[in-house]
Amino acid sequence: MTRSMSNAAGTVSRRLVYGKDDALFGSIERQQGDKPFGTVLDAGTGIHSLRWLATLKTHKDMEKCVAVTADETMQTNCQREVESLGVDDHVDVIIGNWFDAENPLDFGGDDNDDNNDPPQRFDVILADYLIGAMDGFSPYAQDQMIPKLARLLKPGGRLYIVGLQPLPDSVPDDPHASLICKVRQVRDACILLSGHRCYREYPVDWIQSHVSECKSLDLLHTSQFPIMYKQATIVKQINVARAKFPHFPSEELAASMADVLDDLEDRTFKATREMGRIQLGFDYVVTAEKLTSKLEI
Repeated sequence: MTRSMSNAAGTVSRRLVYGKDDALFGSIERQQGDKPFGTVLDAGTGIHSLRWLATLKTHKDMEKCVAVTADETMQTNCQREVESLGVDDHVDVIIGNWFDAENPLDFGGDDNDDNNDPPQRFDVILADYLIGAMDGFSPYAQDQMIPKLARLLKPGGRLYIVGLQPLPDSVPDDPHASLICKVRQVRDACILLSGHRCYREYPVDWIQSHVSECKSLDLLHTSQFPIMYKQATIVKQINVARAKFPHFPSEELAASMADVLDDLEDRTFKATREMGRIQLGFDYVVTAEKLTSKLEI
């Protein structure tokens, strides 16, 4: 192997995300156990999930993956990433909106319709922060997403739903945690002032309830992971807000909001210097399994 090839391989290896190094994906691997991943649907893909999925072919018996995004820029970035990781032979990145009436995603039609091609069904479906992201692409359809994904599972297949517990408006007894709440509020205000839609996270009990309502799914397990905010993570969210300034209705409004964000960055810097990381909220992974009977949703 030449030095350039060795360096390229090393760069790819450093970008891969292994379950042992990621709490949420590691939890999914433990829940999957000895069951092979087989055919996988990444129902709302992104760079991070693709870097984990890229490891499953050699470590967890993944045969094929279809990765879906509704965003053209994300599709371009994800396609570039799978090619760079050398997994484009078994990871297909496609663009589509789950609830686009004119151009719906098509995985082979109805299981019971003999006139259609055999439907494509999956051993594993990953919904990685998908429900929360839907408000930007398919608002008001969140309650339909879990049944739609359940229909695409093979009997005995697993659905893994990753989400973020919504943050409160404030934490009265914890001024540092309340700062994180304020960052979220100002970030979302900037998104709305720019004419864009915010993500809307759903609580874990909402997910559990909607899984339980699907007659074809069995709710197996829920894991929760406390979130520890470091300053770099906080500043990333502040910068999301700053990136919206060019879309504001006036320069004066952008300047005023810039002062608010500068103050928040200064206050959170002092808080994290004092506390290290600030704990608030949690991520979760909800695991469900498709029943082996032909019971419909």
